[in-house]
Amino acid sequence: MKKFLPHTLFVSLLAIVSFIYGYHETVFKKPQSIHKWRQADCASIALNYYQGNMNLFKPEVHNLTADSGRSGKCYPSEVPILSYAVACLYKVAGYHDWVYRGFNMLIFFCGLFFLFRLLLYLLKDVFWALAIPLLLFTSPILVFYANNFPVNSTALALSLIAWYYFTRFLFEAERKWFYRSLIFLFLAGCLKVTAFFSLFAFGGIYLFELIRLKNFGNGGKLFPKEVKFLLWVPLTILPVVAWLKFANDYNAAHDCTYFSTTVFPFWSLNEEEKQRVFDNIKNIWLGDYFHFSTLIFIGICFLYCVIRIRKLPVSLRFILLLILLEAVVYVLLQFRQFADHDYYVIDLYIIPVLILVFAFYILKQDVPKVFSSFLLKPVFALFLMLNIFYAKGKVNARYDGVVNDYPANADFYTVTPYLRQLGITPEDTVISIPDMTHVSLYLMNQKGWTEYTDARLNRSEPIPYNADSAGIQLSINKGAKYLILNGAEELYKKPYLQKFTTCLIGKYNRILVFKLKDKKDNFSLDQRKVKQRYFCNADTLTEDKADFKGIPLTEKFAFGRTQTDSLALSGKFSCRLSKENPYGMTLRLKGASAGESFVISAWRKTGTKEAGTIIVSADSTFYDNEIRVLEKNTSGWEKITKEIFITKELAGKELTVYIYSPDIPVLFDDLEILWYESIENALKNF
Repeated sequence: MKKFLPHTLFVSLLAIVSFIYGYHETVFKKPQSIHKWRQADCASIALNYYQGNMNLFKPEVHNLTADSGRSGKCYPSEVPILSYAVACLYKVAGYHDWVYRGFNMLIFFCGLFFLFRLLLYLLKDVFWALAIPLLLFTSPILVFYANNFPVNSTALALSLIAWYYFTRFLFEAERKWFYRSLIFLFLAGCLKVTAFFSLFAFGGIYLFELIRLKNFGNGGKLFPKEVKFLLWVPLTILPVVAWLKFANDYNAAHDCTYFSTTVFPFWSLNEEEKQRVFDNIKNIWLGDYFHFSTLIFIGICFLYCVIRIRKLPVSLRFILLLILLEAVVYVLLQFRQFADHDYYVIDLYIIPVLILVFAFYILKQDVPKVFSSFLLKPVFALFLMLNIFYAKGKVNARYDGVVNDYPANADFYTVTPYLRQLGITPEDTVISIPDMTHVSLYLMNQKGWTEYTDARLNRSEPIPYNADSAGIQLSINKGAKYLILNGAEELYKKPYLQKFTTCLIGKYNRILVFKLKDKKDNFSLDQRKVKQRYFCNADTLTEDKADFKGIPLTEKFAFGRTQTDSLALSGKFSCRLSKENPYGMTLRLKGASAGESFVISAWRKTGTKEAGTIIVSADSTFYDNEIRVLEKNTSGWEKITKEIFITKELAGKELTVYIYSPDIPVLFDDLEILWYESIENALKNF
């Protein structure tokens, strides 16, 4: 019984930490928050398997972009064995997103459990065997994706299981351990080719033995039967290589570039693009890899491994070196992806795992008193707790913060039964607006089209979908039967939709359902009525010169110190923003109700580089800096505008409207804010 006590303790601690992270709640969530698009892609493949013919070699998604926009036949770069396995589980348990999340989570937990076993085997110390896997489980992106849909954390988990068996093989020289490690590396490689880092490293030390440069076994060769090894390693890799070739050819045959089966190397980017990658990693993602203290700790462990490298078995030295070189190649080949895809870093996490394992293995031999210190372990336990609650905060921000647009799209998560009541079947194709991804299609379980732009892997002219009336008509020609609109405001934002929205057949909270074919006209849109107009031309200041006077005269626009007489669009003065004074013409508005809207415009004059924007914010829950250019005049001034519709979440909150340019000097003039009455009035009879 005592033999299994550490194992029971680890499982218990894992359950407690998972509860702290809120896994008992997030496991029931549908795709949302950061990279909900990628989440929905994985879930969509599983659902289409379940609803289709369960053919592994015919994966599909809900977004119809293949075959000139007529089918969802899209082959991902990974072998979709996880999605297929989930589809099999759906056959037993029924279709539920918690089945996918839960299955993925259990595989990741198995990986952590085998890392625990590996450390217990090497270190013979229960505390460090417990603590190090739990430290890995404090990486915010791992915590977020382990209980999710993408396969990166799953591939890492399978690699950890493989490393347990390979370590047993290194120290015991029993072939069964090696073959078991190959099985799990094969499964990991099916999900992510980068999981073959370890296998390629194993192959590297095999080659050293083959050409008689070095032996890695205890007093002899690690691989005495060279031919067998030469046979099994290719058999592990070839099925994955064959899938990649098959997927690439199939995507080409169906003219599909929805999933990337290519690379985006460092040398293909210009200097500005490279800098963007570095800036995004530093400013957006770095804090989600690990807590800063943990990054430093891993760095110290790496330096310690380098300094005391001779304390490691020679095989592990070479393996670590080869994996580091492979990681450099991977980063260079996929460099652009690190700007926007945090989960790509998970493919590299085998490196910090090995660094931590090797560092503590060396420490045990090098300074056993420090390794077993009763002072070090409580300090490390506190360090671990700090990281656990740091990860909890980061993951909570992903689900509850501004990065999660769930509130704006909440109706899509529950609308499917209503669509079935209207007689819309899963086979009926729809247009879903607004959506630049394909998430809404998955959530509704409807195939069709969104406002997605097929970038063609940046190697040919992009193909926009439903960006104008011609695009809508093209989707109708391809078979679109219904237009699903999330919010009537889209009809005002995109007037070209109005000719296609004359037959309203259903309304589900904010979602409007229009029939596109065989329709009977029953709906027309009223023009919005202006409730209030605010205007500031920067010409007049208050007596204390702290603010601009505007229209109405009772309103004051903050930051009067930015007034300048250097150039103006109208009158004698304008507002000049710069690094020293980045904010201008600021107005606070209260009392907006759900359904009301604001159209905000201003004229700006920039230099050779376009800069400066209009921002609307509300406490910490809302921030919008998107603008579009309406027109330009011959004097170099351009009119920019933005439109804000008040949702239930924004209703009653104080809105701050301001112009902003934090870097480049910009002149602004004639700021206008139009406050419109509720657009719900246009729907009161429907």
